[in-house]
Amino acid sequence: MSRIGKRPVELPKGVTITSGADFFEVKGPKGAVRRALPSGLSINVSGTQALVSAKSEVEPEAVSRLTGTVRSHLANAVVGAEKGYAQALKLEGTGYKVDELKNNKLTMSLGLSHKVVMDLPKAMTAVVTPDSKQTVLWLETADKDLLGQVVAQLQSYRPPEPYKGKGVRLVVMNDKAKTASPELVKIVQKAGKAGKGGKK
Repeated sequence: MSRIGKRPVELPKGVTITSGADFFEVKGPKGAVRRALPSGLSINVSGTQALVSAKSEVEPEAVSRLTGTVRSHLANAVVGAEKGYAQALKLEGTGYKVDELKNNKLTMSLGLSHKVVMDLPKAMTAVVTPDSKQTVLWLETADKDLLGQVVAQLQSYRPPEPYKGKGVRLVVMNDKAKTASPELVKIVQKAGKAGKGGKK
């Protein structure tokens, strides 16, 4: 069995786990997270610990590669349900801003010929940082995977470019993250492919 999969997951106060034949769900102060559970695995809760293990009728070796993955998903869900996950984004560029954020419908100006409109998931909260001139967006949810998907989609509308720094930029999640002038994650420029030709 995976070494990670053997480790129990600690359950903080206020966090509960329920599981069915093919799923598990973690609930806490920040929300609920539901994930698929492979058929050969079960989640056993004892006191303040939860352990992922193979079902009695299944050989442990047959599902050993899955226990570590499920255990990681479970641990992330527990943290999300208790504390939540957050990521701030900065719309960097002339005229780049959030035009409207209403009922989880986000409308942005990103230097394109049209407005960018995106419906945010119901399980996510979004807030525009005050005094940021509508350029800093704070996203929060209990679901770590969902947060990553939404951030990736937002960045796909205007990927950060390395020359002038324009685009939908990630914010360093430190004490300045919720301010109007947050620290931005540095853009790493990918090296181009070397040409096969050259001077002879």
